[in-house]
Amino acid sequence: MTGFVARRVALSAVFSAALLSVMPALIAHPAQAATLVKVGAYEFPPYVTDSGPSLTRDLLDLLNAAQDDWRFELVPTSPQRRYEDLEQGRFDAIAFESLAWGWKGRPVDATRVFLRDAEVFVAKAGPGIDQSIFDSLEGKTILGRLGYHYAFANFDSDPKTLEQRHHTRVTVTHEGNVRNVVAGRATFAIVTRSFLNQFLKGEPDLARRILVSERTDQIYEHTILVRRGGPVTVEALNALLDRLEADGRLGALWTRNGITP
Repeated sequence: MTGFVARRVALSAVFSAALLSVMPALIAHPAQAATLVKVGAYEFPPYVTDSGPSLTRDLLDLLNAAQDDWRFELVPTSPQRRYEDLEQGRFDAIAFESLAWGWKGRPVDATRVFLRDAEVFVAKAGPGIDQSIFDSLEGKTILGRLGYHYAFANFDSDPKTLEQRHHTRVTVTHEGNVRNVVAGRATFAIVTRSFLNQFLKGEPDLARRILVSERTDQIYEHTILVRRGGPVTVEALNALLDRLEADGRLGALWTRNGITP
């Protein structure tokens, strides 16, 4: 029994010595935790929705799966508050954005364009109503989204300016705007084309009651905007986007969500 105890003591001494020999290396080279990158997101269907699928969340999942240096995490904001929130460091980046949407002159940089979409007008269908109704906005009432920037209004998102100069009232729902046009409460609604495609799949009766413009108000050139001095750079994100595009994962994401780049 004494010999057994002696052997255990000896083995313990050997193990302790081995552990002490590697401790300096463990201290000098600790495991590096992924750096947190907070990504702002506001209601912007189909890119961000309060309920149901969210392209932004799916994109962050792809970015997280593609590397171990950063952990991208969604942080809620609002269309109006997003500028102040980013500048004050409440989040570090925001996806599916454009510098033209109120960001010029602010301390942000943009990645390359990684997806294109568009905004279109919707009118109530009826006898004699064809694409010519969209030729001019003069005298037409328009429903838009609060905090959004429209080309026909020179990207001015101020609700008073939109109503006084452009006969545009802003609300908080694309769906409601389309339904209000069908109900005759406005001439046009202006909506994101990818949102409209998804929405009408579940509303075949509504789809037959509207006319969608071939004219676009603007072509979205989606980028990721990055706060200068933040934990991730535009160059790093461009490299990640390139990798996800090259291996087909970005394309598969658009296809799953019914988006045609």
